[in-house]
Amino acid sequence: MNIRNFCIIAHIDHGKSTLADRFLEITNTVEKRKMKAQLLDQMELERERGITIKMAPVRMVYHSHRGTSQTETRKDAETELLYKDITYKIRGAAFTVRKNIGLGHKEIVYQKALAEELKKNNLRFEQEKVIEIFYDGKKIGTYQPDFIVENKIILELKALPAIGKPQEEQLWSYIKGSSYKLGLLINFGSTDIEIKRVIYDTARFPRESASSPRESAQVEYILNLIDTPGHSDFAYEVSRALHAVEGAILLVDATQGVQAQTLANLRAAEAANLKIIGALNKVDMNPVGLDDLTLELAELIGAEPDEIHRISGKTGEGVERLLQAVIEKIPPPKSQINADQDADKRGYNISVNLRNNPRESAVPARALVFDSFYDNHKGIVASVRVVDGTFEGDKETIFVATGRKWKPKEIGIFAPELTKKDALEEGEIGYIATGVKDVEGIKIGDTVVQGVREGNASLLLTGYKEPNPVVFISFYPEDADEHEELGRALQKLRLSDSSISIEPDSNEILGRGFKVGFLGSLHFEIITERLKREFDIGVSTTFPSVAYRVKIKGEWKVITDPMDLSSDVEAVEEPMVQVEILLPQAYVSNFFGVQQIFRFGSMETETKGTKTQIRAFMPLSELMSDFDDKLKSATQGYASFSYEVAGYEPADMVRVDFLVAGEAIPGMSRLLPKSTFEKEARKTVERLKELLPRQQFVQAIQAAAHGRVIARENIPALKKNVTGHLYGGDRTRKMKLWKKQKKGKAKLKERAHVEITPEVFRELLKK
Repeated sequence: MNIRNFCIIAHIDHGKSTLADRFLEITNTVEKRKMKAQLLDQMELERERGITIKMAPVRMVYHSHRGTSQTETRKDAETELLYKDITYKIRGAAFTVRKNIGLGHKEIVYQKALAEELKKNNLRFEQEKVIEIFYDGKKIGTYQPDFIVENKIILELKALPAIGKPQEEQLWSYIKGSSYKLGLLINFGSTDIEIKRVIYDTARFPRESASSPRESAQVEYILNLIDTPGHSDFAYEVSRALHAVEGAILLVDATQGVQAQTLANLRAAEAANLKIIGALNKVDMNPVGLDDLTLELAELIGAEPDEIHRISGKTGEGVERLLQAVIEKIPPPKSQINADQDADKRGYNISVNLRNNPRESAVPARALVFDSFYDNHKGIVASVRVVDGTFEGDKETIFVATGRKWKPKEIGIFAPELTKKDALEEGEIGYIATGVKDVEGIKIGDTVVQGVREGNASLLLTGYKEPNPVVFISFYPEDADEHEELGRALQKLRLSDSSISIEPDSNEILGRGFKVGFLGSLHFEIITERLKREFDIGVSTTFPSVAYRVKIKGEWKVITDPMDLSSDVEAVEEPMVQVEILLPQAYVSNFFGVQQIFRFGSMETETKGTKTQIRAFMPLSELMSDFDDKLKSATQGYASFSYEVAGYEPADMVRVDFLVAGEAIPGMSRLLPKSTFEKEARKTVERLKELLPRQQFVQAIQAAAHGRVIARENIPALKKNVTGHLYGGDRTRKMKLWKKQKKGKAKLKERAHVEITPEVFRELLKK
């Protein structure tokens, strides 16, 4: 099957979208006149911020020219793993030699140094061993390679500006005439160390000669790429993409190295049992320590150093070789019905009854819904990966989880615009326009089927985890009449972002609204901005809160609103996260300053090359403040972090309410640690004094807890000289004006209503 499904995963700003642009150019998927930077980032917000927010699937067609020379044809997927463990050690030794003695030495110097490294790696070897060369069974000469390692691999060393076809063909000829099957050509003389792998298998190539090229054959491949976000707040987008593909390119910025989200994405890809291809991006910037980083990434993904691709998404250097590696190394999709041995690995639930049901004349078509969006004409459009069978536009289709039946209005592919097709075949990625207008009618992670009368649990494709929102904020429309519009807008946003949760909410002052759950503070900012831009709805919000567990009358329940923390609470538990921080060793001492600001616990450190990895537990509420900003500031932007929710721990919390001009601010209440609640309350009151605008009357800002005021500040009233136009004369006239002004201010104070904008809430989060 000439289909390859893969995604690009990386830390934020490591060049995923730029690499995707080069793939689109190489495959001529987009006309040159229509090509633009970050083409797959369709949202205006993505372009403004320079980040990917939504995963973006695209179908490309690639014509691979294979078999350009005999040396290259040896490097196929079946033989490339020959003596992998030994060659891995050899390459590591070669990179170490180059790192230690550098460029510019003669071959004999590198040869002696490599011999020492081979000894350190416990590799048996012979130097300049005489090998007999045979032709038609007769000895015709001898050959002395630089090394024979473990009596299996020939090593030839060079110190040339570059190695080309003559050197490769010569080594292949020597291998052909001997009993050895594998040779490594190592060139220490180039700017970056070159290691060429040359394979000859006499059982597979008994008649070919080194000088005669094989016939070229042009093979067409369908490549389905999913570009993914890099920020940790959008990790759920990545997890959904991983379950729709067989392989992933792990991209690392060569100027920054491996970052925390690199490791998090790698673990997720490994858990999904994907084939991983490593690539170092931005090599056009001549980064320092490229060889070391190559070794680090190779070790990280369990590959050999020469399997790590060095590319430039900006210039296109090495990108086509990377695309060819996708074809060679990532396996084609398999039918899950016919691949029971892979079912457990991929997390699919295959029913024996489904295959043996005599009522069904053919295997039903099944597809996994990994994303969706709303179209005014087509209704809900589901992004799907076809797992079994073929989907056609005129057949009854069922959502298995909900049991809802419908017929597709349109079926097609992402090219990258929606392109209609008659059918989607097994292994393909595309879309199905459902025609369903009810936004509750679809669930991300559901299975769609054709060819069965009824949906049942045995048909479900599993493997998705439900999203777990961690930050909860109530949204209220600025115009109370827009409550229904706000609800519909949030539901439509949920179609394209299933990680948000929505439930009705109400407030005595702000009226009816919705409590929305997010995966992080950036996630909240993006949704708020999308409401304004895409639906023209302005909202008021409450202070961000997390989900606490509270024990009342012996029963545990979850609360997301601090106002629900009553006096009869027996115990409180707060959500914790495990944070993984990666930073240069030079900034470790600076990090400890950050640690003192936030409530860290159970901290462990580990050295990773030139970096230090720190693992620690901290309250989720602390992470949702300006932890990212403080960490980046302390490490000059070199630190990165990822996190996972890690259960609950007991906490002693106090509810603090805030009042302005005697009026409680809706949604401003917070749960703060008992040890620091007074200090935090005073700090918040002082910040509110700085952030809130002055009015015509004095505004008293108060923080209250345990039935008493624990902090207070006053915002002075705006002053206007109402007697400035008077001069001389009787003072009683001025007194009348002053009294009138005083009464007016008193009336304004009685009617006063203070609104806290989302921007003020974000400022208050900063420590």
